[in-house]
Amino acid sequence: MGVLKKFEQRLEGLVNGTFAKVFKSEVQPVEIAGALQRECDNNATIWNRDRTVVPNDFIVELSTPDFERLSPYSGQLGDELAGMVRDYAKQQRYTFMGPIKVHLEKAEDLDTGLYRVRSRTLASSASQAAAPGAAAPGAAAPAPPAGRPGGYGYP
Repeated sequence: MGVLKKFEQRLEGLVNGTFAKVFKSEVQPVEIAGALQRECDNNATIWNRDRTVVPNDFIVELSTPDFERLSPYSGQLGDELAGMVRDYAKQQRYTFMGPIKVHLEKAEDLDTGLYRVRSRTLASSASQAAAPGAAAPGAAAPAPPAGRPGGYGYP
């Protein structure tokens, strides 16, 4: 991550944190959607000229009051946010390694109006099983070809 990007993130966190503490406003879903888009942009990995992979598993940490307010809608809200991430990724020509999931969690160390987003890239089990040459978990490795010690193609 570049120096400028780190500076921008710190400045954004300072401004957002200061406003949230001063005005004690609650977190709104649109703020979370913007944070998820930034998380995709900041963690995009270029695989080749036609494929840029972004995280597909997101955890949104909320303050206790914000979590209690939003948790009754966490399933529907997670689906809506995942759809927004999918739409944004389509516009940016990003791809995912598996299904998009957004989870809400309570963080005791956050004040009202503050939130944190963590993300990771998880490959779906269906894409792993469908990959050529992929073995099922727990399956024995194939035996080396006859006449080749270790299967490395020695003459």
